[in-house]
Amino acid sequence: MTKVRAEEPLPIPPETLSSGAVLLRFDRIVSGEPSRGFVPFYHFRILAAGGTDVGHINFRVGDTDHVQVSAGHIGYVVLEPFRGHGYAFQACRAIAPFVRSVYGAVIITCDPDNHASRRTIERLGASFIEEVAVPVNDPHYQRGSPIKRRYQWTP
Repeated sequence: MTKVRAEEPLPIPPETLSSGAVLLRFDRIVSGEPSRGFVPFYHFRILAAGGTDVGHINFRVGDTDHVQVSAGHIGYVVLEPFRGHGYAFQACRAIAPFVRSVYGAVIITCDPDNHASRRTIERLGASFIEEVAVPVNDPHYQRGSPIKRRYQWTP
């Protein structure tokens, strides 16, 4: 496992990350905003069989309060027409070897009422840590998420 320090460049992700019917396509590294506690992250498109784009998954590299409390190291979105097919779970499984090369364990969060995300996280085998209040100045709070469930995932 390689722990990335802030002054080091981020590692290049593997060319192929896949699990089940999902292939992740690396799109870009998004810069962080240190003054706001935002860390850089990898952005991957989630592609289903046949190359259909069904959403995205992000892997944040850093351990700020924003990551630890609100955003988590892993975040995903599956587009509405493709929900309910396990794509988020498969995307997490696909990204796991890359995550493991940087961290031994990561934080994943979800809103308490996001039952689909909660099932995905628990299906991954992540351990529930706690429910926490999101700071009022955090973008998640400002978008209507005052509470987050925090899990630790060992990919």
